[in-house]
Amino acid sequence: MPSATTSLVSLRRVLSERFPKAHTGRRQFVASSIIATGIQALDQLLGGGWPKGRLSELVGAGAGSGSAQVIHALLHRVAASGQFLALIDGMDSFDVDAVEADVLARLLWVRCTKADEAIKAADILLRDRNFPFVIVDLKLSPIAQLRKIQSSVWHRFRRLQEQNGTTLLVVTPTQLVGAAHCRVRMESKLGIEAMTRPPAGVLTSLQFELLRADEDGAEATQVAIG
Repeated sequence: MPSATTSLVSLRRVLSERFPKAHTGRRQFVASSIIATGIQALDQLLGGGWPKGRLSELVGAGAGSGSAQVIHALLHRVAASGQFLALIDGMDSFDVDAVEADVLARLLWVRCTKADEAIKAADILLRDRNFPFVIVDLKLSPIAQLRKIQSSVWHRFRRLQEQNGTTLLVVTPTQLVGAAHCRVRMESKLGIEAMTRPPAGVLTSLQFELLRADEDGAEATQVAIG
């Protein structure tokens, strides 16, 4: 895992040098059609987990939505399966101190400070096909920056991830990814006290709403409260 901001120019080199075996587990990783999150309420809502090889959006509405907890839970699940995950951190906000070293060893952390940097990094990773699971965290990105992202970007990402079998999850503060196969909204309103609670207890308090459920763009409305 790079310890400093990863240059977009050198990202391909980092992939080849630091993660030479990222391709080796792909067959095993795609054996199932879902990726369980490890969060009971969310997995139940999604029918088992995020759809594999699809573009999904997690909308973290408001402060304390719980989106960071979802990312951490996914990282632990992917690492436990012996796979790698790429996290494109849109505002360099990922808390590495909250994650065990053996789990971090399975993470490529791309640290960005602007939304357009995160989009460029995602484009590189999706074309590289080095990682079967990519998360783009734009939750804390300024709305002004997010509004500059053209809708065609998401359609391009969808084509890339469908061609390469990559599972792509985009975390946003508001509905943004028009090309998403699946969209979940969460508004858990976690307070400061959540930082002192056991992680398992926090996960059971997260609240989710399913807004889009299939690749044809059919809308659905279901609510799961942990």
